[in-house]
Amino acid sequence: MRSQDDETMSTASMILFVTWLVSAPMSCEAQFMGPYIRTNLSLTVIVKYPEQQLTDHGLGTDLFIVGNGLGLSWSSPEKLEKISMDTWHKNFLIEGSPYGHRCQDCDGDDNATAVLPLDRKFEFRINTEAGYDMVGANYGLRLPVSKMSSYFDAAPTRYVYPHFFTFEGTSSSLNVSSDDDMIATRNWGFYLPPSFYENTYKRYPIVLAFDLGSSVLTLVRSYIDDLTVKYALAEEAVFIGSEDYRPLPNSTSGDPAGDRIYLLTPTVGVDWVCYDGDMYLDGCNGCIPPNVTDMHDRLIHMRDGCGYPQDIGGKGDAYVDYWIDRVVPAVNAFASGRLLTDRYHTAVGGCSLGGLMGCHALWTRPDTFYAGACQSSSFWWPTTVDAENGFDFLNVTLRNHTGPREPQRVYIDVTDLEDDPYYRQVDAALLAADTMVAQSPQFVWDATVTLAVVIGQVHGGFECLSRLWLYDGKLFPAQGGPRNPLTGQS
Repeated sequence: MRSQDDETMSTASMILFVTWLVSAPMSCEAQFMGPYIRTNLSLTVIVKYPEQQLTDHGLGTDLFIVGNGLGLSWSSPEKLEKISMDTWHKNFLIEGSPYGHRCQDCDGDDNATAVLPLDRKFEFRINTEAGYDMVGANYGLRLPVSKMSSYFDAAPTRYVYPHFFTFEGTSSSLNVSSDDDMIATRNWGFYLPPSFYENTYKRYPIVLAFDLGSSVLTLVRSYIDDLTVKYALAEEAVFIGSEDYRPLPNSTSGDPAGDRIYLLTPTVGVDWVCYDGDMYLDGCNGCIPPNVTDMHDRLIHMRDGCGYPQDIGGKGDAYVDYWIDRVVPAVNAFASGRLLTDRYHTAVGGCSLGGLMGCHALWTRPDTFYAGACQSSSFWWPTTVDAENGFDFLNVTLRNHTGPREPQRVYIDVTDLEDDPYYRQVDAALLAADTMVAQSPQFVWDATVTLAVVIGQVHGGFECLSRLWLYDGKLFPAQGGPRNPLTGQS
């Protein structure tokens, strides 16, 4: 029960509250002085780079910084303070207002005191003496960042790892064993970015790139270089992939990569085998009429008497486990522990069956993969005993792995020439993207989900690689613009 003292106190509190309501508007109007201006905000940039590289190129050990604000300009390099071996830094004292941010303790020309608008990133580049500019995109961050005020003992610190002299990456390969009898030992190729051997302080995100093995890397390595050097669309990453596939045991197809369909499919499907002959070479010894060329019609003939079904595929998850548990540690040992293997720095991607596995791995393993690229994906998988396609990713996987998940981003593409009525790749790609957005609030159109229907390209691995530029910058986007706007260098 409430006492009389409680009621008296409650009444007194109500009187005080009503009095404040009546008097507050006049009091606030009298005291309001306009927007609060934040002062004494701090930010520190630390540069790590092996100074031996500078002396080997006949240069001194001074480094300089240029940028678009906070006292910096693109045309006037400012010398960084060297604080220890291979380490330089600059501290910024910043004032913030509704107009933007500016250097608080700078005097001089308009560049030094200019305000960086709130809708623009603070961007900067590192130079050596003699004017060597860093390779790649600008460093960039959006202000304000957390814990900039003088309340905190230490300013937020941004570490950067530039390189200046190397424009080409390298590729190598390793044989990595597995306990799985089918996976056995496979050869894995990997791409190391241009900065890898120049700046040994830098660490890199990683990409599981299905089918991007040693021989393919040799052909496309310069193109991957261009994405970070020439076009400066993305941050450097280490791509790790394999094209080491083998013929299926007891198979008469002659396909040297026959077990790819096992390793790049997450569920078991059906393969149709002729009772006599070969479906492609002789139409099951004439059982399938020569004028039947449509794949669906051929499979119906197989179902209706020309052949029999046998299980195929379904090793995809074991293959991804193998990559995580065996391949990544092996490449990381080669790279002296310089791979970033946490989920926020791990992506997956592929084309065709590799695209299916890319989306499957991303969706079912949100604790492992932060980003994924699914190109011309075989969402139709698997073929079933009734000669139809099961579309397991759409009908099973997306429905069974719902609910909250860590932040992720995904790129999905398909070409208009893949609009086949049996495989329905265009419809499936559209539905996959729509379903991801509907199933999880983490997926938002054009923020964390990008869908492209490409015009005029056929289904093929090199066609998919030609579109790498469309998504590499979405998986690990460059922090700033592609170059110094005054010199055009990148």
